[in-house]
Amino acid sequence: MYLGNIEKKTKIKIYLVLILFIIGFGIVWEKIYNIQILQHGKFLNLSNRQYYRTLSPMPVRGTIYDRAGRELAVSVEADSVYANPLELDDPYKTANIISQTLKVDSSRLIREFNKEKGFIWIKRKVTPDEAEAVESLNIKGIGFLKEGKRFYPKKELAGRMIGFVGIDNHGLSGVEHSYDGQLMIDPDRLVIEKDAFGRSINFADDYEKSIEKGYDLKLTIDEVIQYITEKELAGQVSKYKARGGTAIVMDPYTGEILAMADQPQFNPNSFSQYKEKDWRNRGVTDSFEPGSTFKLILTAAAIEEKIANQNDIFFCENGEYEIGGRVIHEAKDHKYKWLTLKEIVGKSSNIGVVKVAQRLGAKNFYDYILKFGIGSKTNINLPGESAGKVRDIKEWSGVSLASISFGQEVSVTPLQLITAVSAIANGGILMKPYAIKAVEKDGMVANEFKPEVVRRVISEKTSRELSEILEYTVRYGTGQKAILEGYDVAGKTGTAQKASPDKKGYSEDKFISSFIGYVPSRNPRIAILVIIDEPEGVAWGGEVAAPVFKEIARQSLRYLKVPAVNGG
Repeated sequence: MYLGNIEKKTKIKIYLVLILFIIGFGIVWEKIYNIQILQHGKFLNLSNRQYYRTLSPMPVRGTIYDRAGRELAVSVEADSVYANPLELDDPYKTANIISQTLKVDSSRLIREFNKEKGFIWIKRKVTPDEAEAVESLNIKGIGFLKEGKRFYPKKELAGRMIGFVGIDNHGLSGVEHSYDGQLMIDPDRLVIEKDAFGRSINFADDYEKSIEKGYDLKLTIDEVIQYITEKELAGQVSKYKARGGTAIVMDPYTGEILAMADQPQFNPNSFSQYKEKDWRNRGVTDSFEPGSTFKLILTAAAIEEKIANQNDIFFCENGEYEIGGRVIHEAKDHKYKWLTLKEIVGKSSNIGVVKVAQRLGAKNFYDYILKFGIGSKTNINLPGESAGKVRDIKEWSGVSLASISFGQEVSVTPLQLITAVSAIANGGILMKPYAIKAVEKDGMVANEFKPEVVRRVISEKTSRELSEILEYTVRYGTGQKAILEGYDVAGKTGTAQKASPDKKGYSEDKFISSFIGYVPSRNPRIAILVIIDEPEGVAWGGEVAAPVFKEIARQSLRYLKVPAVNGG
């Protein structure tokens, strides 16, 4: 009996031990299952974080060239300073020394140095002097990596068109911004191995080898013509103490922009020294009332619609003409009686063009304004383009037809205006302007832009007759300071009063002086627009802007080896 009780108790103990063993095994198995199966990804990630880290190498931006392959924007190697806080002997002392050397915030460095991280950036793209100063400190845990830094070797040349990049190498304005995705290719993330102490193992070579260069851009502009344009524009803006200026040179047959200049100039190497409003490319972004240069649109429409030819005579009212309760006057208080259409354009008669506009009619005039592309974006491959402003004909007042005929109550961009006049120059075809010629990779063309016809706006016959009128304007009219020995020049002056700040009328002393034309007139190689904003003393476009046109044309034609045809 006694032995039976012992055996029974022994069996119970065995069962209890077995049950406890099974429970313990179940708990361990559940833990193993949870770690190995359910949370495998989590713990693998933790493990990788202990032994690996990832970096995104800064890619090298592609080069920007002019049409002849001359460099306008390049990426040069610059040292970027980094630290491995796990290797620093004295983080506080190191933070203070480095902050003084590189002029960075010491409190930020102290915060970063006290983190359990094996890599942090201290300062990227330092100057050679800064790099040398840091290297001379010989601090354990401080190192350098090579990165691409954007540099503009021609400084201000085409600065606003090209634009600039930020510290992260992404474009912030100009073609640097609009073609950012091609110029800089997003890199693959680089995996870096770390040792047991969290130190990165020999990653500098892998980092630099992983950097990939982006696509290159070839612009349509010509560095030489761009330089000529900027030099001559700057000289005249300075001479007349003007607020600023814009000039564009275009190939009228293709729509290619050969030069696009702004004053004051802009150096993308030091973009932070400029206000944000000064970054914009005014030839594309800004609009203005064109004044008498707009008379070309009216004249083209009148000839095309056969309501007048260059020899038709109009009565110009002896210098005063009342319409819709407003009295129209001639510039310089001229008093004309009878003028031919050729003389109206040549002498820039306001009353004369009003008479032509009345004969043409508002609907016809409005239609031709739109046909010439005024009031619509040209869709040039540059960022920030404005459409200008043309009010719907339903909103025109009793004096709108008269005002618009000599360039008031309408605003255009410089790009729109030269594109429209290029259509007159090339025989009547409106071309789409473009500033990017090609996107290239390793010398191979990945995407090429070619001349694109928008539409025909006038006939070749109208184009020839209007060119004759514009030749007369330069030889005998308001554009005589654009006369160029050896070449026939077609052009038109403009002197536009600027709107008053209160938008109640026009200023009596602030003007935009302009000249637009093309040369040689019968087979034009270049079309040129010059705008001088608020010149002091003299405001007339024929005095202020025409000489700039002449010099740009003279030097550019010589550079392009265009032969003189009439004794030059």
